Amino acid sequence: MSTRTERAFFAVAVLLALPLGAAVAQDAPPAAGGSAAVQGMQAQMLADPATRDKVLELQEDPAVKAILQDPKVMQAVRSGDLDALLSDPKLRALANHPTVRGIVQQQGR
Repeated sequence: MSTRTERAFFAVAVLLALPLGAAVAQDAPPAAGGSAAVQGMQAQMLADPATRDKVLELQEDPAVKAILQDPKVMQAVRSGDLDALLSDPKLRALANHPTVRGIVQQQGR
């Protein structure tokens, strides 16, 4: 993955980890440990109704829910540990989810 794509993936992972509905709140918290670039991507994702809806739909996906219940994954998200997220097999599988891949590709441009 390119650096921009990695940041986009991290931005998606953080948005998915927010409580359902918080991702669309005006005052949604920025990514812990997230760079300004990641936070900018999150803002773009939330500003686009279609992308925001995709994130909300993904939060209801059983596979995504299972991944986000992993304490190691959540710790990596909270700490902004992109390397841990990119090396986690479950998150790598999430990166191949068609909806996630589409969001990341859109932001990676």
